[in-house]
Amino acid sequence: MRSLKLILALLVVAAAVWTCQRAEREAPVVETAEDLTLGAAGGEVAIDLADPGAGLRGVRVTLSHAEGETLLLEREFAGDLFLGGALNALTLRPRIAAESLEAVQGDAWLRVEVRDWSLFANSTLREIPLSVDREAPEIEVASGLTYLREAGSGAVAYTLSELGERDGVRVGERFFRGFAKPGGDELQRVALFAIPPGSDPDLPVVVVAEDAVGNRAEAGWATVVKSWPLRDAHVTISPAFLARILPRFDHDDDADPAAAFDDINTRVRAENERRLRELIADSDTQLALDGALQQMSGSMVTSRFGERRAYFLKGKRISEAVHLGYDLAATARARVTAAAPGRVVYAGDLGIYGKCVLIDHGLGLTTLYGHLSSLEVKAGQRVERGQQLGRSGATGLAGGDHLHFSVLVGDVYVDPIEWWDPEWVRTHVQTALE
Repeated sequence: MRSLKLILALLVVAAAVWTCQRAEREAPVVETAEDLTLGAAGGEVAIDLADPGAGLRGVRVTLSHAEGETLLLEREFAGDLFLGGALNALTLRPRIAAESLEAVQGDAWLRVEVRDWSLFANSTLREIPLSVDREAPEIEVASGLTYLREAGSGAVAYTLSELGERDGVRVGERFFRGFAKPGGDELQRVALFAIPPGSDPDLPVVVVAEDAVGNRAEAGWATVVKSWPLRDAHVTISPAFLARILPRFDHDDDADPAAAFDDINTRVRAENERRLRELIADSDTQLALDGALQQMSGSMVTSRFGERRAYFLKGKRISEAVHLGYDLAATARARVTAAAPGRVVYAGDLGIYGKCVLIDHGLGLTTLYGHLSSLEVKAGQRVERGQQLGRSGATGLAGGDHLHFSVLVGDVYVDPIEWWDPEWVRTHVQTALE
């Protein structure tokens, strides 16, 4: 008898618990922006749904305006009235297409209707005001006719009607960020850009601006791009060179030397380049350059920018790469100095470049100093033109003592010879900045 009473009591408690859970009156929670603005191209909207009690049962999202209603999303979720729903939280990202916004001329709302699996079928309706911004930024390019060349650089000044999400220069598929013009207001902008080596001379060069809701504008100006072909170079490497180099990159002594060298020259090189671009991605907003870049004192050029190198071992071609800098040699362990004022963003080992220093000069301009035997600066340090960074060496993928010197604009290597020329810097860079 006592056991029966206990069982009945447990059943009563279980029924009470079930009733409390299944008959809860808490409505589902909908979290999203208080109001929305989209561009003419439309876009995604993030909506967070939650119902920790009975679970989510269904959701319906529509775009409502004076001309009617457009269904954007409708979903039902698994569950039943006895056990409830299995899903308690969800994030939706319905996309509002451009064609859905074409009819929106006045007030509009994003309507989110959510139901749960409670016995009382609790529901929530959220209406979020939505506006459509169809106005793209206006761009006025101040620079005149600009002469450029492949593997070369340029600068442009322009003014925006509004400051948006991003602006800069597009060269083909590459984008070069714009910055506030020195001494101007935030709508007066400048950008350094590059014509990548091997580009089509007819590659479009335009200023682009995009606002926060995706409206985009482009403006071109008169540019003339001169072709600049890469030069072929044959490099013969010796077994002694490989025996000296391969251990630096942890290659097995039993590995095929030719295959190991090709792995370093391709895979490791690509990894180093990805890391380098991560290091230089956040450039200073002011250009620290105070004239032309300074070439390493007393140095001779032993290899130029843009050599398309083919590497041979015992007469057999084993690898290839494009040389994207200048090799400069003086005496062994020669002083290596900063080409211009700037901020050291990296000082350490960088694979094929060995001991390496990267200096950010602002507006996306970077100089690289590779194969050093020693370092005398640290990341984060400000340096002046002519300040010693270290000494030349043969670290990394180098066969002899020299400095590998490179210049990057954005993430593109360019020929340093322009930046070494005071007249070119004055007419092509400083004119735009002023």
